[in-house]
Amino acid sequence: MKIWVASIILLVFITLYSACGDSATEISGTLPIVTGITIDSVSSRGDTIVVTWAALTGTQIEGYLLWSRIKPGNPWVLLDVVYQNTATHIADRSAFYTVMAFNGDDTSSDTGISANTRTDKLSEIRKYFSTISVGFRIDLEGDSLIAGDPASPDFQQQFIVAFDTLGGSRYVYSGNANRLLWPGGAETSVSLSGGFVAPAPNDSTQWRDSIFYGGNFFLELDNRYYCKLNASNTEPDTLTMTDTLIIDGELQPIRNVRVFDQSW
Repeated sequence: MKIWVASIILLVFITLYSACGDSATEISGTLPIVTGITIDSVSSRGDTIVVTWAALTGTQIEGYLLWSRIKPGNPWVLLDVVYQNTATHIADRSAFYTVMAFNGDDTSSDTGISANTRTDKLSEIRKYFSTISVGFRIDLEGDSLIAGDPASPDFQQQFIVAFDTLGGSRYVYSGNANRLLWPGGAETSVSLSGGFVAPAPNDSTQWRDSIFYGGNFFLELDNRYYCKLNASNTEPDTLTMTDTLIIDGELQPIRNVRVFDQSW
């Protein structure tokens, strides 16, 4: 019954605020501003984002409005009406979240300081490539990629770019794809990218030991952090048929969360 009532109230608020541009920034109320908005990094997992905030006390309110937008400058979109100081959103990409209190048709005077699930950008790396395999790992502190020799047991690569001489193609391999050739690799998986949410960790149809090199791909790290990377290369040298690998991307800084930025 409570879910049904909340759905009706949400529909009423959406209808009401659509006339105002359907954005929290175009609403003016008298209630206090909600504070302490944060992403619950323990409860959030996969595409399920849990937002919490400090409950308003000393002021009569009915509940809270959860708003979201993809990036600053976009209008806020009303996601949900809740009656406690926490809300859950099934996300299809990373986003910013803010909250307003409401009592009848009165709301907070402004939005609270937002929290977000946006990613950290990984700086581009360029690496000369011939037929010798190249290992890469993510520097979580420096938001960058580090290249090294995957044949060294000390490098501990998280993915490898190698040329399959039998198939005549270049591949991205998981860190532990071949312990004989690449003994120090971490237990990772790679998957072709088809959107802004990486596959579930137990989805064996999506996570693989190897994929073709080129374009976007997801990387599942052994510590349950996730990356979305883009792989390309320069034009091959016509004499030596060597080129340069170009790889960059993004790291989701919340452990176990698998949503990534929309760049357009």
